[in-house]
Amino acid sequence: MPLHIQTPILHTERLTLRPVTEEDIPTVQHEFARWNIIQHLSKGVPWPYPDDGAHHWFHHNVKPKMERKEEAIWAITKRESTDKLIGIIHIMDDDGLGNRGFWLAESEQGNGYMTEAANRVNDFVFAHTELTEVYVYNALSNDASRRVKEKSDAEFVRIVHAEHRSGETESQVWVYRKDAWLNRDR
Repeated sequence: MPLHIQTPILHTERLTLRPVTEEDIPTVQHEFARWNIIQHLSKGVPWPYPDDGAHHWFHHNVKPKMERKEEAIWAITKRESTDKLIGIIHIMDDDGLGNRGFWLAESEQGNGYMTEAANRVNDFVFAHTELTEVYVYNALSNDASRRVKEKSDAEFVRIVHAEHRSGETESQVWVYRKDAWLNRDR
């Protein structure tokens, strides 16, 4: 059964996760169109990133999928400045690359924001959707993404072949299971 999901506003101690809007396009274009962000993503993400990449992404991906409730796509913002996106996190049906994806602006990395956002999204998913497992992937060399999974108690599953923009061909596969998530020590 396909995922049918809303994108509600979610809060953490330091962050507000809100639906991505058209007003976020310039910030996405500025923050996302960097090699250090794109190198660990699938080859489906173009590089060099086109000048209208964020506009195309929003109008041909985000907006239609959110309207059809096929994907929840949040702008990660700091609580004190919810108009300024610092990253994206989303939940979707597993298309062979997992149920969740994310990226964070380079200037905000290393502060624990992504772990905080990912944990809050997991709480939402397991409380408000039919998903009992959330599969997440990362390029084998993407240590920061791996650490998010380790810090949030994901279970390592296997290594698979997946081509990344950097030329890397292996990904780690991790899973969050609903029962384990709901019964974990906080």
